Amino acid sequence: MDYTKCFKEVILNYSFIDPIVEFIRHNENITYKVTEKGSEDTYLLRMHKPITKNMQGVQNTREGIHSELQYLLAWSSHSELPVQIPVPNLNGELVTKVAIESEEINCSVLKWIAGETMSKIDFTNEEMVSALGKRIAYLHQFSRSYKHGSSFIRPSYEIEWINNILTKFRSGKKIGIITTEEFKILEHTFSLVTDRMKGLSKGSETWGFIHADIHYSNLISTKRGISFIDFGLSGFGYYAMDVASAALFTKSELRDGLLSSYTNIISRKIDIAHLEDLMFLEICGLYVFRISREDMHIWIREHIPSLIELCESLLKGKTVFYNINQVGLAN
Repeated sequence: MDYTKCFKEVILNYSFIDPIVEFIRHNENITYKVTEKGSEDTYLLRMHKPITKNMQGVQNTREGIHSELQYLLAWSSHSELPVQIPVPNLNGELVTKVAIESEEINCSVLKWIAGETMSKIDFTNEEMVSALGKRIAYLHQFSRSYKHGSSFIRPSYEIEWINNILTKFRSGKKIGIITTEEFKILEHTFSLVTDRMKGLSKGSETWGFIHADIHYSNLISTKRGISFIDFGLSGFGYYAMDVASAALFTKSELRDGLLSSYTNIISRKIDIAHLEDLMFLEICGLYVFRISREDMHIWIREHIPSLIELCESLLKGKTVFYNINQVGLAN
């Protein structure tokens, strides 16, 4: 069914006054911009229904969504910059469950952050890259101090997550968009990365609650600086994962600046090899999402050589931090 037309069932649960609703996109959620007529009050409405089944997870459950919103409430009272503050429904609940054609879907509403969605070109600027590194560091500082209860449930980005990515690549081999030889190289690279991850500590200084989807489209340039949006995939992982994500869309010669602006606040060095592994996994996440979409199979065949080249470099122990792009190894 077309879920993008189901917002009417959801907005009845909120105190919106004569709302104007605009569809934004359907990806990990179905999202809408809701503006109250006659005022400047604007909101983001999310129906937590992923576009493909392979994107479903604990983050779509009522408990998982509620945990995300609890974190945002806490972060909003701490952050000096705007945060997507959760909005309760008419019953005072942060998560709204609606039944649409016998299917129950969890929904939530957040306050809209005024500003401009950032682009990759913004991060060819040294000052902006430095500002991003600092913002990530401040977010992680808060995460280290954030106390949550036993009912706090979010995704965990560890070995099981890595194995799941490889399983999805295997499905690409089965349908013929990844060759047997390419899959073998991927498999060997995943084995290398997994072994290295198993040897890492998960102490409070290296592991905690992260955004897990830092991309320029999830950054808003406000009058006061850079704000994060879309914590829909947030969960527990290595703090370096957020830094690795940011490095992927940062101009190569500015990546050292990103790291120094981050570590100047965190006061902890990040191992380059660890960042390379996490960048590799971030890129792989893009490929396996697109494997589930038939319309992206031609794109995968066009770009998979770049990913395989990255795999071969990692297997040879080469330093590739400055050459990795968002699909593999830069030509």
